[in-house]
Amino acid sequence: MRFEGQVAIVTGAASGLGRAYSIALAERGARVILVDNESAQTEGVSDKPVINMAPESGLTSCCEAIKAIGGECQSYSIDVTCSDDIGAMVDSVIASWGRVDILINNAGVHHPCAFEHMSVASWKHQLDVDLNGTFYMTKAVWPHMTRQGYGRIVMSGASSIYGDMHETSFSASKMAVIGLVNSLHLEGQEYGIAVNSIIPHAVTAMTAAHLAPAVRPLFSKTTVTATMLYLCSSKCPSGQHLLAAAGGISHAAMVEFSPGRFNAEECTPEVICDRWSDIYKAKPVTAHKSGEAQVLAWAKAQADKRHIPLE
Repeated sequence: MRFEGQVAIVTGAASGLGRAYSIALAERGARVILVDNESAQTEGVSDKPVINMAPESGLTSCCEAIKAIGGECQSYSIDVTCSDDIGAMVDSVIASWGRVDILINNAGVHHPCAFEHMSVASWKHQLDVDLNGTFYMTKAVWPHMTRQGYGRIVMSGASSIYGDMHETSFSASKMAVIGLVNSLHLEGQEYGIAVNSIIPHAVTAMTAAHLAPAVRPLFSKTTVTATMLYLCSSKCPSGQHLLAAAGGISHAAMVEFSPGRFNAEECTPEVICDRWSDIYKAKPVTAHKSGEAQVLAWAKAQADKRHIPLE
């Protein structure tokens, strides 16, 4: 899969997986926009989005690595929680390169904390970066993708699917991003825009301490990067959530187990309690394409039971 002629924006590009995604796209021909919020950022970002980085800057290092392999890139040190700066950056990209084909919303923060000790400010900051930042970036590129009739948007879902101890704000913000994918991909279909998420795990500065030394070598970035490239390609699906780590790739979805059936007049909390084990273990499972599809399934099941014809 090649990306010649395409322009990709990667947030959180200064290090870790964001850096790996950026270099991998450049290796396959994409022109890459590197976005990160580093200490080297200066004032006046909205007026002049391109910032001169300090020599030790992660953005500078990533940009140099891309240029060393013959790739093209631009770097922007901006905060994804500032919609004005994002708008100025996207305007600059369009002015210089004319299009945006790929957006990888990889930027995020991670500060584990027991729920009882979590401050309101910390909760808001988590959602502002992970959720609102993803919204601002996506909102800025969306009209350009709709006009050109093509786009690929990938959200980072992290460990939101199952949750973890002391990860309430992190899981909540990432699960909100999963919901964004589920609905936004439906709007993108008529414009040729595919929207997906990736739930990755690889050895980075953020994750290394959480992996035992014996298994750490198994969690290279290779599987994750390959999955990301697939989701950026013209052949990718849409509205999907892929888990990728340690040589394994799987598909995740919200599914509904076969519902227990009750007569409305007989359905009480006590009856639900008595039948909970049956409800919990019911098979098979159904994956609905949308919330509307689930409502239609409910309506059809009850209509069939009561012999009510549906058109």
